[in-house]
Amino acid sequence: MKKKVMLKQKLLRVSIILIALFTTAIFFVTNMKVTNLVEKSIAAKLDNISSLGLDIIETKYSGDWNVKGGRLYKGENLINNDSLILDAIKEKTGAIATVFLGDEKIATSELDSDGIRPIGGKASSEVVESVLQKGVVYTGTENILGETYAVKYVPLKDRSGEVLGMWFVGMPKSNIGSKDSQILIMRISIVVISVLCGILGCALLMLYVKKFLNDIDTHKVSFLESNSSGNKTQRKVVMLSLFLIGTFFLIWFTVQGFTIGNVVNNLEDSNIKDRLNACSQLGEMLINEMHKGEWTIKFNKLYKGSLLLNDDTSIAEKISSDTGLLSTVFMMDTRIATNISKDDGTKPIGAKAASEIVETVLKQGKEYIGEITVADKKCIEKYVPIKDSTGQTIGMWSIGIERKVTARQIRDLRKAISQISLLAILVSLGAFLFLSVRFVSDIRNYNVCLSTKVSEESSY
Repeated sequence: MKKKVMLKQKLLRVSIILIALFTTAIFFVTNMKVTNLVEKSIAAKLDNISSLGLDIIETKYSGDWNVKGGRLYKGENLINNDSLILDAIKEKTGAIATVFLGDEKIATSELDSDGIRPIGGKASSEVVESVLQKGVVYTGTENILGETYAVKYVPLKDRSGEVLGMWFVGMPKSNIGSKDSQILIMRISIVVISVLCGILGCALLMLYVKKFLNDIDTHKVSFLESNSSGNKTQRKVVMLSLFLIGTFFLIWFTVQGFTIGNVVNNLEDSNIKDRLNACSQLGEMLINEMHKGEWTIKFNKLYKGSLLLNDDTSIAEKISSDTGLLSTVFMMDTRIATNISKDDGTKPIGAKAASEIVETVLKQGKEYIGEITVADKKCIEKYVPIKDSTGQTIGMWSIGIERKVTARQIRDLRKAISQISLLAILVSLGAFLFLSVRFVSDIRNYNVCLSTKVSEESSY
């Protein structure tokens, strides 16, 4: 049986392989970058819970950290076995909190399988070396009761700067909730989109091959006899490569549009709302510890206990220092204190809340979260009703983040995926053109061998 080398089949096989490799590269790069985005979200939320939680303790208990009789105190307040704030943090955020004296747990919201607090448990040697010996913050992951937690340890120091113990917060990674399903949808969508685009690209390639390269095989010697015909073949190979690159761009743009434009945007919005929910819960605890007493309106001014809130940014600045987020206090629907600044440096004091916020928070007494424009800044904000002793809503306080922060993260994600995609396209184009030229050359050489053999047979 005669050997038959078909250029169209070889080029099609190479095209399919390159499309598969390109799809694989897009999948793994996108998956890695989105996973990193989720990890950053978990880290940001963990940082906020840690900072707000520790601030609540230090606000509630005045004085310095100190040790007396082998027990840890904050001022004159004994911390051993005091889990009141720690349990509240767990209830509101799902994160466990622990106070260590040295490397030993002395108070915790953690419960083992029997519902017992593991008082006396020890921190790992790695944590001890970083936090107790070097006095630096430690972050990482730990297995707690068979579940993976993102963890953060902060050194607790006395007045002289000596490390006495540690403040620990751990958040189960399963707490990302619906994000798992969103990431799964993203992964499936990349594969499905890439396969469909790849099939479409291969179909276009086959149509082109059938129309223009149907006569190119080792039995059509006349097609490759002249240099002009050879050049014509190479031009057609270049056209094939353009079809292939077009398929790559189709995959790239479609994946970018659906995955980043849809799944990743939704994922990041979910991350932000999750973070705002946790911060608003702990922020409310911190406000109540900072300023005792009821919320009241007196002489058309808003008070928290004896503190006049109008034009007082202490609450907003304190929450901002712990979280990096924006915060505002409202008397009814009017801003009276905020850490948000306009472009000219002034604050939007006196500005009114949007009608949908007024309806939800002030009239219905419910929380509201959504995208709002404040001082020409697009923000995602959560609004919480402020109620007096009778339960009547007399104001709001909000916590939020500028949309440009999330836009920057998504832009960085797009940039990374685009860079690897363009690199893969260039490499694939080079490989395709190189192999295509080799195929044409092999066919031409094989035809020469055929012609020589025929001549030799005729001479006999």
